Amino acid sequence: MTELELRDLRKTYRSRGRPSVDAVRGLDLALRSGELLGLLGPSGCGKSTTLRMIAGLETVTGGDILVGGASVIERPAQRRNIGVAFENYALYPPLTVAENLAFGLKARKRSARGDVSRKVAEIAERVDLTALLDARPAGLSSGQKQRVSLARALIREPDVLLLDEPLSHLDAAQRDTTRRELKRIQKDLGHTTILVTHDQEEALSLADRIVVMKDGVIQQLGTPYEIYDSPANLFVADFVGEPAISLLPGVATDDGHARLSDAARIALPMPVAAGREVVVGIRPEDLRLTSDDGIAARVTAHEPLLESGIATLALDGVDTPLVVLTEPEVRLAHDEHVRVAADVRLTHVFDAETGDSLR
Repeated sequence: MTELELRDLRKTYRSRGRPSVDAVRGLDLALRSGELLGLLGPSGCGKSTTLRMIAGLETVTGGDILVGGASVIERPAQRRNIGVAFENYALYPPLTVAENLAFGLKARKRSARGDVSRKVAEIAERVDLTALLDARPAGLSSGQKQRVSLARALIREPDVLLLDEPLSHLDAAQRDTTRRELKRIQKDLGHTTILVTHDQEEALSLADRIVVMKDGVIQQLGTPYEIYDSPANLFVADFVGEPAISLLPGVATDDGHARLSDAARIALPMPVAAGREVVVGIRPEDLRLTSDDGIAARVTAHEPLLESGIATLALDGVDTPLVVLTEPEVRLAHDEHVRVAADVRLTHVFDAETGDSLR
């Protein structure tokens, strides 16, 4: 198992006649040996560019990449011993699964024929591909193709494993199954791994720690619980969580509340200077419908689901809707008047100007 470190890693794209684009802006990151780290963010945030620089598929503008304490910045991709499972699988259609797995080993001429066959059989058993070794990619499902792509990256016994949107082409059922298999395989083999994804559920369920990126900059690094329960800023709070957090602009008052409108106020979890403009964030599961206290609201939509319901509420004088998870047996009518209360201990408060958390 090997550590991976990024030091002030930068990537700037330049083209004649156009402004330069800073895709990655001074990334500092250290992965522990055997850790699975998720790079999470929207399209264009720099996560895939970061992965490609680590793999040696993209030139580096500045900074350094260390694997096991040694810089690999000057090594070509084939000499970095980094395995990559690509989003589009990148399989060779004319070759069988076994031939796809063996191709990289044969190309490097590092293994005898018998050794290649043994490694193919071992990795196929690890990822449940033994029965498919004679099949060709055209006859495989998306989930099976993804397992072949993963196996091909693993068969090299890489120091670092990179997974580029590994579940993006799978349907919901395949995604759940493959996600569990992926986590089991990574923990069994202990590879230091980076998972690039825009899917928060994928990152939250698979990663030991998560980096949330925006515009080539790390917004927050932490465990899934830290990212979800203690977002560093408005971007992280809004990007992570489904249903999304409700973000309500307001002004702090001298009695420990935020005034959202003339008719709506909400208690704050800590003192904030009176008159300071804030944004109050409340996750849907931290709200409850109540009959005797809380804020008056009007139901604009209610989706009764199997395990819970999702109610969208309008507060008097507040433009931003409030989303609440309801008990599965609750039924709410359009325009019905209700009262809603928040768990003040779990309420988030952000500075309206900087977007940074005040907790």
